[in-house]
Amino acid sequence: MAKDDENYSAYLTANLEKFKGKWIVLCDKRIIASGKDVIEIVSQTQMKYPDNNFLLARVSEEGAMVF
Repeated sequence: MAKDDENYSAYLTANLEKFKGKWIVLCDKRIIASGKDVIEIVSQTQMKYPDNNFLLARVSEEGAMVF
């Protein structure tokens, strides 16, 4: 399975209750960053994990959506 697929699968099964209304970043099948400012968390993730692919998603108040 590709890394992107693994991150997506982890996203689908993760407990996202505490992340409602926030952006999350998944890398290596785990949530590594979250926050309300998408530019900030993407920038931090790219600096910390420059060679890794990651999944960015926004967790809505009622459920989750993937972008």
